[in-house]
Amino acid sequence: MKRLLFLAFALTAACRDAAPSAEAAPVDRGGDIILAIDSPKLAALTIGTVGATQDRVLASLPAQVVLDEDHTVRVTSPVSGRITALLAHPGDRVAAGAPLAHISSGDLSQATSDAAKAEAAVAQTAAALTRAEDLFAHRVIAQKDLEQARSDAAQARAESARARQRAELLGGGADVRGDYVLRAPVAGTIVDRSANTGAEVRSDGAVVLFTVSALEQLWLVASVPQRDLPSVGLGSTLWFHSEAAPGARFEAKVQWISDQLDAATRTAQVRAVLGNDRRTLRAGVIGQARLVARDPTVLATVPSVALVTSGRETVVFVEKAKGRFERRTVHVTEDDGTVALVSAGVRPGERLVTQGSLLLAAEAGRQP
Repeated sequence: MKRLLFLAFALTAACRDAAPSAEAAPVDRGGDIILAIDSPKLAALTIGTVGATQDRVLASLPAQVVLDEDHTVRVTSPVSGRITALLAHPGDRVAAGAPLAHISSGDLSQATSDAAKAEAAVAQTAAALTRAEDLFAHRVIAQKDLEQARSDAAQARAESARARQRAELLGGGADVRGDYVLRAPVAGTIVDRSANTGAEVRSDGAVVLFTVSALEQLWLVASVPQRDLPSVGLGSTLWFHSEAAPGARFEAKVQWISDQLDAATRTAQVRAVLGNDRRTLRAGVIGQARLVARDPTVLATVPSVALVTSGRETVVFVEKAKGRFERRTVHVTEDDGTVALVSAGVRPGERLVTQGSLLLAAEAGRQP
């Protein structure tokens, strides 16, 4: 009887040890990691698809974002005087022609007065010419007197046109109050202002009062070592990354390449046009610009978060079926922290674990 009870107990224990746990992640003979279909660990995994690209990174270059000078205007005052009111402040978005400041200026008063005087001179010389023509018709004056009257009238009209144009450029009207309105010449954002109420300004353009720039497009300036210059051309692509926008990649097209190298660094500057429609970047931001070329070889792309470092190897986990994953070693050629280029180990279109790779790596590490 005791022998029968012992055999029954041993058989029960053996059956219990043979039953797989729902949390276990066994590795089959082919090396795959298997999770039970009802395992809660599957919910912690995110599956994505291996992408494809023909873009190859040739060089990584230090770069800085600057204002697009083709769409930037530094506003000075065309008149001398004193600023009486400020109508725009740094950060304001203004339309072309929007008022920026009021300047009390004697130059404007003088221009308006000159225009009025020139108009009066036109009327006076026109009347004198009419009299001269009448007198010449009755042989009272000589031909040279008539020609002088015609010359005086023509000069008066020319001076009137000049004075009127000058007054119009300064915004002068019928009055001579001398209130000049400084306006934005282009649409954009006020990125800098040195003007202050009560400050004296001059018409020589020595002081920039406002800087207006369209920030929807910026310039990216990068330094290219001489060894990489043969790979750069007009229209080349730069991928810009910066701590100012973590995880983001901005694409720029090379617009200009310097014709000479810096004597100290042996690098040439290149300038690329950078779209900034969402106003994510600011002038002055620094980062890395990767020079990209089109490659005939198609490379696989995977999210950087899918990569797991295992000793000297970099591995990913490819989904072969629901709950079945294959551990693969990959060769990474470029990793910008968001997307990695892989030349071997996976193929475009395969499904792999993008979130939760470390969980599978831990489960695989527990297997003998």
